[in-house]
Formats: sequence, structure tokens, C-alpha cells
Amino acid sequence: MKKQQGATLAIALILLFVITILAVGSVQVSHMEERMSANIQDKEISLRAAESALNAGEDWLIAQTKKPVIYSNNCPASPCVRQMFDSTSLYSQPASWWNSNSAAYTSELKNVTAAPRYVIEYLQFVPDSPVVGSATFGTGVHYYRITARGVGANSESVTYLQTTVARRF
Repeated sequence: MKKQQGATLAIALILLFVITILAVGSVQVSHMEERMSANIQDKEISLRAAESALNAGEDWLIAQTKKPVIYSNNCPASPCVRQMFDSTSLYSQPASWWNSNSAAYTSELKNVTAAPRYVIEYLQFVPDSPVVGSATFGTGVHYYRITARGVGANSESVTYLQTTVARRF
């Protein structure tokens, strides 16, 4: 019997080890990219939900034929117009606050964990003419802020959108 040298075996084992390390790293990168893609898709779902609620709020406000009543709290019907909140506080409110203080988007949306919701706030009235006795005194533009909250397929994926609407009544 001839004595085996083993150099080929050692090199083959080292190459096999390197290839295994590269394959494991490749699988981890692929898995991370898959998770990133799912998170981006979930964020897109929450964005579409918030846009739907924002559009519903705009449509409701535009459909009003006379100036809506402004409530300080406890709206008797939904949707309703509220006095202006501290807008930064809307983003920090939990889902339970949104469920009891906002209007829900009533059309069905797929892949959302909760119906998107919106709040309409009255900002101010800007008269056409500040001169008392002028022909345009008392006429002007009413400004409203609509804030919408959309949730994606994961309840952690939340998007807030806000717009300002000007209306004459």
C-alpha cells in the first residue's frame, strides 16, 4: 500500500468550507431582501389606505352645501368637524383613540388589519374683506385640515397623511 499525501483532501475541504460560508451568506442576504420587500409592500398598503380615508374626508367636506357644525368633542354623528387639535398629538394617539374620535372609511380595502380613519378639523375663516360694511363682509373662505390614518397588513405599519381644504359656503 502506498501512503496517502492528503494535500488534495485538505484543499478540497477548505474549498468546500468557503463555498458553504458563501452559500449561507447568500441565503441570509436573500432572506433579508425578502423581508425588506414585504415591509415596503406593507407600507404601500398603509399608504393607500390613508389616501383612501383622506379622499373620503375631502369628498364629504366638498359635498356639504352649508357650513358644518363644529364640535369641541363627542361628535353626534360620523364624520363631523372638530375644533382644531394640537396636530402633533394626532400622530401619537393610539389606535383606540382613533377608533372613538374619527370617522372610518366605509368601503372595503384588502390586506388591511383595520379600516382607515380620518379626522376633520376646522382651522379658520378668512374674510374676503376685513372692512365692516363692505359688500363682501361676512363672505370668505373656511379652512379645514383633514388627517388620515391608514394601517397595512401588519398593525405596526401605520401611515398618516394630512391635507388642507378651503371651502366657501
